[in-house]
Amino acid sequence: MRVVVTGASGQVGAYLLQPLRQTGWTVFPWSGASRGHWGGSPLIPVDLTDETAIERELSKADPDAVLHIAAISAADQVRRAPARGRVVNVDATRRIARWCGDRERRLVFASTDMVFDGERSWYTENDEPRPILAYGETKRDAEIEALKAPNSAVARLCLLYGPSRCGRETFLDRSLASLRAGSPQTFFNDEYRTPLDFQTAAQILVELVRSERRGILHVGGRERLSRFDLMSRIAQALGLDPALVQANSRADVVFQEPRPADLSLNTSLLADLFPHLERPGVEEAVRRMDS
Repeated sequence: MRVVVTGASGQVGAYLLQPLRQTGWTVFPWSGASRGHWGGSPLIPVDLTDETAIERELSKADPDAVLHIAAISAADQVRRAPARGRVVNVDATRRIARWCGDRERRLVFASTDMVFDGERSWYTENDEPRPILAYGETKRDAEIEALKAPNSAVARLCLLYGPSRCGRETFLDRSLASLRAGSPQTFFNDEYRTPLDFQTAAQILVELVRSERRGILHVGGRERLSRFDLMSRIAQALGLDPALVQANSRADVVFQEPRPADLSLNTSLLADLFPHLERPGVEEAVRRMDS
């Protein structure tokens, strides 16, 4: 099978390298402006604001499936540059979905838990998206475009954590560096997600490409945790001083946009779809990262 992976040079894309290698598929790794290599393959720079470039590279690769994970995923970036956020996150998805739909190709699109407003817990795939962030709005609209392709699936990803494999720091890298230096770090104790490690998320995305699942699927961990809960358990698992992990409230910070309070995802459908796929708890995930 021939597979295009957009966003291959990003955080999730770097974790996709190993599980995709194991499939034996021919992979075409797209990047934005990044050049270099992705495993043994050269990255293919594709500007997602350029409709001609998208069409040209899709036709050149002629993939059986597209795993579309590229996006402007930093909420602040979309807030500051909403027009570019819409072009990259929505318009590019529309073009890719149209190409896949016209040729009956498989499309798996990576969305986010931030399509919800955070007013309740344990959102299911049937709950109506009501984003309150500009980023969430672009991803909700992109979901609509992706699902226009008949053989498409949308993976709503939760908060992902783990060390970077792409050369750009993750929030975990920054937090652990400070904790190891003895610097106290504060984390919200009243903002909830269902965190999942990058490695497991990548494995699920590859399984979703090969599956016949269509429509929306929530991809997250089994536990509802605040960032304070998550970092406390990670610090303890790594033998770091737990006193350095301190709690604060969303009310302590002034935001440019409102932040959803609870984006926990119900992932029972995921468990039913891939019963063989283990989703490790925080301590086990950290042990694997550290090994």
